Amino acid sequence: MNFLQNFVSARNVGTPIVKVNTPDSVSTVASVRKSLGKSEPTVPIAIWDAINGLLGINEAGTKAVIQMMKACGDGGTERAATTSLPIALQVVNNPAFENFILFVRNPHLFWNDDPLVIQGVWNCRDLYKANGMMLILMTPLGTLLPPDLNSDVLSLEEALPTRAEIRKIVSEMYTQAAAEQPSEAIFDQCGDALVGIPMFPAEQAVAMNITKKTGAINIKGLWERKRGIISATPGLSFAPDDLTLADMGGNRNIAEYLSKIMAGKRGANIVLRLDEIEKAFAGAGTDTSGVKGDLLGNFLSWVEDKKVFCVLCLGVPGSAKSHFIYCLGGSFGKPVINFDIAGMQDSLVGNSGKNLRNAEATVEAISDGQIILIATANSLRGLPAELLSRFEKGGIFFFDVPDESERADILALKIKKFSLTPAQTAGFSVGVTEGWTGREIESLCDKSDRLGITLIEAAQYVVPLTVSQKASIDELRDSATDRYLSASKCGRFTYVKTVTTIDHSITAAPTGARKLR
Repeated sequence: MNFLQNFVSARNVGTPIVKVNTPDSVSTVASVRKSLGKSEPTVPIAIWDAINGLLGINEAGTKAVIQMMKACGDGGTERAATTSLPIALQVVNNPAFENFILFVRNPHLFWNDDPLVIQGVWNCRDLYKANGMMLILMTPLGTLLPPDLNSDVLSLEEALPTRAEIRKIVSEMYTQAAAEQPSEAIFDQCGDALVGIPMFPAEQAVAMNITKKTGAINIKGLWERKRGIISATPGLSFAPDDLTLADMGGNRNIAEYLSKIMAGKRGANIVLRLDEIEKAFAGAGTDTSGVKGDLLGNFLSWVEDKKVFCVLCLGVPGSAKSHFIYCLGGSFGKPVINFDIAGMQDSLVGNSGKNLRNAEATVEAISDGQIILIATANSLRGLPAELLSRFEKGGIFFFDVPDESERADILALKIKKFSLTPAQTAGFSVGVTEGWTGREIESLCDKSDRLGITLIEAAQYVVPLTVSQKASIDELRDSATDRYLSASKCGRFTYVKTVTTIDHSITAAPTGARKLR
């Protein structure tokens, strides 16, 4: 059932207190009022927020609020006093009224610090049940109830608008503009651009980007509005969308594999990038605050419950793990969303979990539930087995430094990117880049461009990781051999060490040389 069906059922059985996680409280109030039908004018409805205090939002509600305030003590309670939520809850806990509905905006901002709020909510339970009244606590997506209220409050969630609802918004805006209804293709493009954002900003985005005279709609403008809203969600941001797999050299095995997944019957509407997952969940088992452990548990449950298709890109730093993700999304015209666990953590107790749940709900709405999550890692040390197991379905791929033909492709792409001249590239052999990553080849071309020197000269300023960090890179390769798939070649990754042979033969001393005694 959707939110309204659940709400109507709860009201029919006399549920006294409901918490609604909602992306848009204005839309929630409007939906509830609409569900009351012809009886709405006779039902006293009021709303509370920390600035305005108690206010009636229909005529019956206004009368009820005035009478409730007069009933409180000598001379009644001033409206200004009701900006305190505990006072407001005391005012509305009045047995003289029936069928009263009170919306409370953002109670989560107060109940963590003020136990009187929790007590005030709990005090309403029995009276509201007996008199057919309802207290509706409106909170952002991802908000959890205080443990003290879990048994007394029904939790519901109003989802973000569906594609069908977005289509209705677009259609109504065209009608208001007196313009001809758009084609199915335009409806679909509007759905892609607006799915995942609340009702009110979706309406505003359409209104601002439709041209009344021609009926044309600026799809790019809709996407820009969406980018701004999604990026304001802690831990979420849009990645570059101007790259394709043609901009990537090497790593053809994983590119072909995930291209088939994306083009298949269960492809993704978004690609979720979780960078350096080993750092995001480092210390989850030893964190004394319990925050990282809670985040890990929530993440594991979400991935499992929502059947998120997960792939892990493990490998040498600079081997194009993130670059590949951006290229994959761009090739299929799907947005790549950065999923930053560290950016979701908050100093306030409980906010980290709320931010993660909010981000997950947003991702679900944007994707219509079709998600491919691609995580990157430079090491698997410290990652729990239960987390690694989530990547068994999609696969764990190892990214090594590219071979000679792959380096030649990467070098050609980077020369083109930095518009290097023939004079700068003359005489340079790809063999110089033996053991280099794609990032180091890009650094080479960048230095050549910045300094106005040749590639041969710029190579003197590059020290590859396989030299500076040889021991750790070799250890990483050894640990991946025959355990994970190769990102470059078909099948498992295999690393064969190059053994340097030292000649221990004795050479005769030259004639006339001094002999040691």
